[in-house]
Amino acid sequence: MRLIRNSGRNAVLRPLKAAEAESVRRYCSAGMQTEQQDAQVVEALLAEMHNGKEPLYWLECDCRDTEAVDQRPRMTARIRGDGPRHFVRLAGRDAHVCPLQSFRTEPSEDEGDETRLGKHRPLRPIVNPLDYLDKEHEAGSQRPGGQSGGSSGSGNGRRIPRLGRILYTVLEQAGFGTITTAELGATANPKRSWERLEAFAGGESVKGALTLQDLLFTKPWDKAEEMLATVDQLEWPKGKKRSALLLFVADDVSPKGATKFTRLGPRIVSPAAEIRIGGRDQNFANPPYWVMAVIDRDDNGVARVREAFAQHAFEKDRPVPLDSGYERHTLAQLLQVMEWVKKKGVAVTLRKPLFDSEVPLDDGEVAYCRADFELEVSLPGQSMATGRILVESMGSESPEYLEQKSATHAIMRHRGALIEHEVRNDSQQADRDDRLRRRIYGRLLELAGVPRQGAG
Repeated sequence: MRLIRNSGRNAVLRPLKAAEAESVRRYCSAGMQTEQQDAQVVEALLAEMHNGKEPLYWLECDCRDTEAVDQRPRMTARIRGDGPRHFVRLAGRDAHVCPLQSFRTEPSEDEGDETRLGKHRPLRPIVNPLDYLDKEHEAGSQRPGGQSGGSSGSGNGRRIPRLGRILYTVLEQAGFGTITTAELGATANPKRSWERLEAFAGGESVKGALTLQDLLFTKPWDKAEEMLATVDQLEWPKGKKRSALLLFVADDVSPKGATKFTRLGPRIVSPAAEIRIGGRDQNFANPPYWVMAVIDRDDNGVARVREAFAQHAFEKDRPVPLDSGYERHTLAQLLQVMEWVKKKGVAVTLRKPLFDSEVPLDDGEVAYCRADFELEVSLPGQSMATGRILVESMGSESPEYLEQKSATHAIMRHRGALIEHEVRNDSQQADRDDRLRRRIYGRLLELAGVPRQGAG
């Protein structure tokens, strides 16, 4: 493969390295399994081919090198509206005779196949803090194809954009997805997670002396130009666009804006593009919501809120990130059980997983899963948990949903005991909730080695 200048003269910029060509074929050939580095390789190639305004180079495949130059298959880089760069095959040329004859713009196109349950590209947290920032000529904060690996729910849900992955990483690292029995009851401190956010952001080095805290703002009433004025004073990584991140819990969200109610009235954050949302809650009908927004300058140098991503939160004072209103109902029951077992001296940690966990299967293969909730019991003097319970909120009765859940639950049971909680919000819901609480209560006491005498 080679990069050809978009000038009509077929001038070769450079040949691709063998590893680059292999990554392109895996990433863009339907049915092929990608490797960890493929998305980064493709992202770099697309950035080289397209400057954010127009394509500069074509990617010519070498599978028909024996044929005339004007018939060799080529791909160009395009941008969907204000979206990310992606590959498109140039029309009027012969089809590929390599695996690219079955073409896809991104690997997620193959992931609706039932046989791939648990075998998808796992959603992972961002490891390099530099990836919080866009490249200088990037048209948006997405990876190629607009995806970031993994889905936004625990099943085969919508795949999240890169901004969603940034949000998940920050929330997980700051501890918003974790609650312990020590934090419940009279000793509860709603501000503790925000204090952990400050500690995490202050210690997250982006480049040199620049930390995440320097570019992360949490007051939606601050103006975009004020945030960027602060950013302008910072020493900035070469090749990265100056921008800021705004993180807050919104009281109301719509595709057009996120609203925070303050003593001085509502403050509305309105991004240039419609707000996207993670999880199964796609109607913005269950506030509050976590919102992360990107603040930068447009092509004319005017400060703006470029884009935003929202995620359902449990409640304003305890904003555990969730995927749906069903999970909110389940979490309320789990917190009540944790208060019960706390009276028995049992220490429990509840986690809302935001990223996939690796699960070894009986046949030696590795699969990936993400339960709605995980509870772990720790005994005094022991650093390792003695056992784990997985809890799944079941919010639908459709055959497709139940079939898919059945397959993913089989994988989850390799990670711990699984308990399902049906949420229907009907006349029998109180009985279902009571059964869940008592079952979880008994399991937690059993893991802690405490005789069960009643549910508080």
